[in-house]
Amino acid sequence: MSQSLNFANQDLRDRSFKGKNLVGANFSGADIRGCNFCRSQLKAANFANVRAGKSQRQAAIASMVSFVMALMFAGTATISTILLVAFSLSFIFGATIINQATVYWVAIVAIIVFAVSFAISFTASFAISSSKGTVIAIPISLVIAFVSGFFGSTFTKILVSGAFNAIAGSLRFNPFTALLIFLAIEPLQIFGSLYLFRLAINTWRTTTGTKFQYADLTKASFHSATLVNCDFSKAIVNDVDWEQAQISRCKL
Repeated sequence: MSQSLNFANQDLRDRSFKGKNLVGANFSGADIRGCNFCRSQLKAANFANVRAGKSQRQAAIASMVSFVMALMFAGTATISTILLVAFSLSFIFGATIINQATVYWVAIVAIIVFAVSFAISFTASFAISSSKGTVIAIPISLVIAFVSGFFGSTFTKILVSGAFNAIAGSLRFNPFTALLIFLAIEPLQIFGSLYLFRLAINTWRTTTGTKFQYADLTKASFHSATLVNCDFSKAIVNDVDWEQAQISRCKL
């Protein structure tokens, strides 16, 4: 075997071998987390005892995406809650319900919804994948809850007051039309929130680590390898040795 194809026991994290001719290459004992082997020729390659999956860089990116998606979900859930509460109160009690006390308490509810929505979605994204990041996600959620309550109260009260005034104006103009518009918009808000929630909690779990898509792995060996979040979709895996390999959340 050529010396250039001997990668045994090396730290190869996040390296790209995309489209390379690696027939008979020796990766035994190497750390190949985050590596890209898409469309590579890997016939008879030795991946015994390798560690494959998400690298630290990939995990950091997935965490950031989960954080952003959780914020978006919390924001849409908050807006949906404000519209629902403001319209319900205005429709039932009329414009007389609009005062500082009502705006204050609806704003409190909205802030709680934001904090809880973020905490649930962000923490769940790690918990459902059995990730150790859960211990970090919980304090981050607590910090976001504190920040949203301490700094977001003024903005939320302005948002709630604007919603009340807009809804009251539309009800005075034509209550039936206002009701139809609300019934058309609110379900879209709710479904949009649920879709963002699904994206938020699945981001970490579905992030692929080591990639083998379309690679030719004929007679390759993954004996005693640790394979987590790897993607073998469309790869040729004829006569591959999977003996004693630990395979978890991989696409085969």
